[in-house]
Amino acid sequence: MSFDEIDIPHEAAPPLAGLHLHDAPPASRIGWIADGLKTGAKGSTKVPVEVAASGPKVIAMSALHAERVMFTLGADTERLAWGIALAKKTRQDAGLDPDGIAFGAYVNLGCHGDMDAARGLVRGGLTTFARFSVMHGKANGPVSAKDREQLEMLVTNYDMKAHTRGDSRQAGTLTDDFVDRFAIVGTPDRCIERLRALKALGLDKVAISGGMRGASAEDAAVSKKLVAEQVLPVVRR
Repeated sequence: MSFDEIDIPHEAAPPLAGLHLHDAPPASRIGWIADGLKTGAKGSTKVPVEVAASGPKVIAMSALHAERVMFTLGADTERLAWGIALAKKTRQDAGLDPDGIAFGAYVNLGCHGDMDAARGLVRGGLTTFARFSVMHGKANGPVSAKDREQLEMLVTNYDMKAHTRGDSRQAGTLTDDFVDRFAIVGTPDRCIERLRALKALGLDKVAISGGMRGASAEDAAVSKKLVAEQVLPVVRR
């Protein structure tokens, strides 16, 4: 694309000609995409796509067009199994190989010997991920009546000015029981057990987050060390 064709207000970014560069190309392109389309990277002319999904429509759409669906359904195995089953059925109904797609998940994890400390590390991030499953007013996926009430309370109390913060109003709505099931919290052994359960479902990728704003920096350092030294080495074996 020519730099002259990029529609960016001058107050946001000045024209390239005003940057006082000695020399510059006339246009820009994402070279690896163009080269991959020409040569067929790894035998394919399609750029690999990974989609974060929580609702049934996005899961179904992703199942048909993406190489991996990354679920934002929490660490609850029942909910993740529902997402996987929906994706595979969608592919099968479309005449595609139901096993021709990969699955992963975004998971909030706090590893600590003190359960309250572990929960404190994930509350802020968990509010954000849990909100994805109810942000349009109706909870997605299998949820108990108690969890549905919890999710609805979360979304009606959500303060975007305190997005992802562990000390936010919405974080205070999450019960310990909800945190324990929708996130992975606790000792290294407990975290290992929960991660292995996700792997047994067929997930080949887990993106871990924890220690968001408003959480204890000291507890976050403990969790990071435990995950790096005691959890991941075991899970990788």
